[in-house]
Amino acid sequence: MFEGPKEEIYVQDLKVALQEYQRVTKDINRLAEERRQKSRLVKSLLSVMKLQVGESNTRALLERYQLDGVARPFLTLQNLHTAGTATVVRRRSGERQVVDPATVLQKGTPVRMNVGQYEGYEGTVASAQARHGRKGLDVTYFLNLRGPKGDRKRTSVKHGTLGRSWVVI
Repeated sequence: MFEGPKEEIYVQDLKVALQEYQRVTKDINRLAEERRQKSRLVKSLLSVMKLQVGESNTRALLERYQLDGVARPFLTLQNLHTAGTATVVRRRSGERQVVDPATVLQKGTPVRMNVGQYEGYEGTVASAQARHGRKGLDVTYFLNLRGPKGDRKRTSVKHGTLGRSWVVI
């Protein structure tokens, strides 16, 4: 039935399999390099758009042309608007509550401090920063505050303390 020893047949099969493996590996490496180049191009184009029309207008353009879903991996979390439909995590007593991004406060939102060093101070949200932490997305708000005597201060608060140490007016 076979014209040679069994080892020779196995060696021939192994040789064919190794050649196919090498060919596939070359294809994967070529595709990976092409993917890296396309990724750099997309990031560059998004950066140019953000510089030309601004962060929020870039997001609006992406939504208008239905590109927001495919562009999401290339958007940064420097601004909460770019987080898209990602969730924000609020921590309370060790448990995690998922908060809809729509509940995240916008720049300029009026706030009042209830406890702590700045108790009684009122002000606005100057900016927000989101980072991926160990337990999910972690949001920090930076507040510009004005005290009862007119003095001005700047502080930061976590989203999870909203309603306890500080509130929206």
